[in-house]
Amino acid sequence: MYLTPTTNTKNLAINITRFIPLLWLRGGILLLLLIAGLLSACQPPSPTESFTTTENTNTASTPIIISDDSVTMAPEYVLSIKPTRYQPSLGLQGHIEAIKGAQLTAARDLQIQKLLVTEGQWVEKGTPLFIVQRQKSDTTTSEQNTDDPINGHETDGIESEDNVNKRKSITADISDTSTKNDHAPFLAKTSAAINANINTTPEETTPNPVKSIPPFTTVRASFSGRVSSVYIENGLQVQAGEPLLQINDDRDLQFIATLPIQAESQLSIGQNVNFTTASLTDKFTGQVSKLIIDHQNNKLLVYVHVVKNEASRGKLQPEMAISGRVDYGQIEVGTTVPKHSIHDVDLTELQKPPYKPLSPLTANVWIIKQDQRLTRQAVEVIEYDPSTDQYLIAGVRNDSLICLADLPLESAGKKVVIS
Repeated sequence: MYLTPTTNTKNLAINITRFIPLLWLRGGILLLLLIAGLLSACQPPSPTESFTTTENTNTASTPIIISDDSVTMAPEYVLSIKPTRYQPSLGLQGHIEAIKGAQLTAARDLQIQKLLVTEGQWVEKGTPLFIVQRQKSDTTTSEQNTDDPINGHETDGIESEDNVNKRKSITADISDTSTKNDHAPFLAKTSAAINANINTTPEETTPNPVKSIPPFTTVRASFSGRVSSVYIENGLQVQAGEPLLQINDDRDLQFIATLPIQAESQLSIGQNVNFTTASLTDKFTGQVSKLIIDHQNNKLLVYVHVVKNEASRGKLQPEMAISGRVDYGQIEVGTTVPKHSIHDVDLTELQKPPYKPLSPLTANVWIIKQDQRLTRQAVEVIEYDPSTDQYLIAGVRNDSLICLADLPLESAGKKVVIS
């Protein structure tokens, strides 16, 4: 039997047809919400930080996710240790100077009568340098330096024979017995005629009068050398303490470098030093001749004697700036890393030859230990290789891995997850 649909039945069918799209829409939304909830439940806990490295590497677009206890990164951020052998060394810088030199200064007011040498001139021992005359007001005896118009300040503990000769010649014209204690060796050689002019009695309480001081004194070189500086000219009035002339024996040269005082244990007398100058392409050799600790400035002074050979003879001159290195200790092992793995250091010094610092630079790198935990490790930057654009560092154990990322300090102690 068939039922004939009534009007109400037709209207119901029409209304259901209208609601079918709406039911599908609501069902789809519910389904999407259900799927999103399931996906969210499968995700790890919300990270505390997520960032992408900006270094110019293959991992530049790979994010690093840092959570409360882990750091998730791509394998490209992990670098294995590459053992590299190297010779430890220290850098030395200084200026070439003569080992033997003398700076002459006026011990009293003088007038330069005649200058007998020129700057740059080589003079032999005993060569007249200049002639001076004491000022007229300087005719009485003083307790100190009454017979020496020139002070000779010589380097390296060299006694000024020139001063001795001048004192002998001038003291011979001084009849003041109060100077005998100061210049006994010289007064002993005065002539009998001069001694005969000295009339003293036990009752005298005032200094004896002095004889006429010779009007001129000739100053002579106390050793062979080159006149490196001249500060005087004919007729010049010079006051006490002013410089007169500098002589250096530039056949025997040295330079003095300054290092941290801790470097003393790494150096010894006789060690070879290789060095260059800014103005010459030649390579020169020296030897450590003296080590002096400057306690006041907490520094180590390293004296290096220049080896005299065909390479150095006639080329090195005083005041030339030099840069050299001295090797110490046994061969050690480091590892090479790219620049972006080195933190907390200025590497500008290594960007030019010899591509090594004067002393090892202290820096930090991120290390992944055997327990997969991160630690910030202090290292020394030894040198830079411009051919590979890599840096040699020391202080990392061979059983560790290097993390190339520049991570926040809070990453220390967190576990590395490679994904």
